[in-house]
Amino acid sequence: MYLHRIDIHQLRNLNSLSLQPAPNVNLITGPNASGKTSILEAIYLLSYSRSFRTAKVADLIQQGTNSLTIAGRLLEPENERRIGIGFRGSQRELKIDGQKVDSRAKLLRVFPVRLIDPSRHSLLDDTPRARRRFLDWGVFYFDPSYLNLWRNYRRALNQRNSALKTKDRKGAILWGQEMAKYGKMVSCCRNGYLKALGKHFVAIAQLLGVGGNLELRYLPGWMGEKDLDTALVNDLDRDLRYGCTHSGPHRDDFMVLNDTQPVRRRFSRGQMKLLVYALILAQGRSMPLPGCLLIDDLASELDQGNQALLGNLIVHSNEQVFITATHPDTVAHLLPHVNQVFQLKHGNVVSS
Repeated sequence: MYLHRIDIHQLRNLNSLSLQPAPNVNLITGPNASGKTSILEAIYLLSYSRSFRTAKVADLIQQGTNSLTIAGRLLEPENERRIGIGFRGSQRELKIDGQKVDSRAKLLRVFPVRLIDPSRHSLLDDTPRARRRFLDWGVFYFDPSYLNLWRNYRRALNQRNSALKTKDRKGAILWGQEMAKYGKMVSCCRNGYLKALGKHFVAIAQLLGVGGNLELRYLPGWMGEKDLDTALVNDLDRDLRYGCTHSGPHRDDFMVLNDTQPVRRRFSRGQMKLLVYALILAQGRSMPLPGCLLIDDLASELDQGNQALLGNLIVHSNEQVFITATHPDTVAHLLPHVNQVFQLKHGNVVSS
């Protein structure tokens, strides 16, 4: 599956733009503010139905207008899918094959997209919430049952928190039992996925020159060796006092270890960036279907030597890739792997 065509109307400075990208590596070049990142944002919106740059819909819609639309055609070996998203004011409309859908998860399922941009390089230093999101995106595709398990867990967690806030001890116990039931399954799914991801991660990290005795370790969101049921019982008095649940998968995390020590203590900033690349590329290898990888401003993040290493990995990844750069020369080591180049100026393609 790959994005065969995308039509963008009134997204930021992209008034009306249509692209037919290559199924493998695409390079988008142009000066700052030419619309390069907005194209990546449009592709991202087709999957996530939200932006990676802003939470405000008004920031997306071109000034002087009140709506935007993005339509994509996806090609599979013997199939074609049409997906689209539109905003009019604050109203959002999602479509798959011409039919309205009411769930973001349906778009995510059809069109898997991953993003590497400067903000992603702090993944291993960021809050546990960022790493949980990274995990959940992968488990969503790895285990089809996961989404319902997570929704049931969140429902039980919300109900338990409501009971805690009203000092309803009996209600907190009952919802805690429901929460533990689904929480243990959520934890099992995440841990299983992380183990599968770890095999690809270690191999890719070695190819990027940051090998060694690396390990991905899952960190359950409760203390010690006790199970979740026991943790919730032991925490009950404290949870009632504070009105919230302190233990459970909503506090899960994971870390990267090198010789059993956290990499933050041993690796340079440049090596940490490469580890994040390895994690995101490993997600692609563990996917049950090929996805789409977006890389924004590659040249500012990697030197020429590491670009060459990354380019070799990308070309063998069986994924469609979109990379932005201010000029082809800034990613010279990647050019042998590029199949299509789009040059932008003032929101328009001037050559391809």
